[in-house]
Amino acid sequence: MEYGVALGRRFRALKLWFVLRYFGADGLARRIGEHFRLAGMFADWIDQHPGFERVAPVPLTTVCFRAHPADIDDRDALNRINDDLMNAVNESGRMFITQTKLNGQTILRLVVSHLRTEERHVVNAWQLLKEQYERVCVPP
Repeated sequence: MEYGVALGRRFRALKLWFVLRYFGADGLARRIGEHFRLAGMFADWIDQHPGFERVAPVPLTTVCFRAHPADIDDRDALNRINDDLMNAVNESGRMFITQTKLNGQTILRLVVSHLRTEERHVVNAWQLLKEQYERVCVPP
């Protein structure tokens, strides 16, 4: 009962039934656990890169971070950089990240949530993010 989904509508229950029928409860739990691992892996990469900073813990599968080059501390400049970075990543068509505002700062979000997401997808996302960071944040 504590783990149930609001199933007041017949079709919502049918969608959940199909997913559980296909993956099984254990299979679905393994996939969700793998998403936690992949999000943690991405968060570790953010933590290790000198040009990025993580701005929130990662208890689930959403990683909140921002580009923060070492030589820039102006909030407006950082917001522009992060807006430009998000747009460059999204315009590539290879992945999609979102942003939000937190205390006046532009924060980027990567969410690992698709059932078919694998480690190679997260690795590719990290590579693309680093490529676009170099293009947007590092002067030629």
